[in-house]
Amino acid sequence: MFTISRFSKVLGKAVLTLATGALVVAPLAAQSSDPERLKAAIVFNVLRFVDLPDSGRGPMVFCVSANDPAARSFQAFSGRAVGSRTVSVRTVRNTAFNGCDVVYLGSASSRAVANASASGRLVMGDGRSFIDRGGSVGLVRMGSQIRFEINLDAAAKSNVRISSKLIRLAARVER
Repeated sequence: MFTISRFSKVLGKAVLTLATGALVVAPLAAQSSDPERLKAAIVFNVLRFVDLPDSGRGPMVFCVSANDPAARSFQAFSGRAVGSRTVSVRTVRNTAFNGCDVVYLGSASSRAVANASASGRLVMGDGRSFIDRGGSVGLVRMGSQIRFEINLDAAAKSNVRISSKLIRLAARVER
């Protein structure tokens, strides 16, 4: 027999389960609707499949232009681990890339990409032609998705090794 007391307990558990589910789903929906946070999450995951020279030393210094719309979203990853290193996010102005292991340029000119490129440094940015301008990894919008492209030659010139697992997932690979 189903009593009112038992019905209240079952209903209470159902409401608690639904409320908990809403708390889990709401942040995911918010993240996916914010393109800058999504971009930052993709970049952070790409870093897991990249080997930088001298990767055993201190934090991985991730530099992003102070006026890039995603700069604030990248800050959320400061202190998180990538392999054996901790990410330290730093905002930079102009060409102050000294000490940076990774530079995220957003939409940048060929000149800016050349200024950021250095041995041991991964250069990332936005746009379909970013890897054509010499960047190693470029994020591109394809419909409602954000994908990435890889320039293996640019990475090799910087002594950066990109995992074959990541290469297989790229929307486009330049050699």
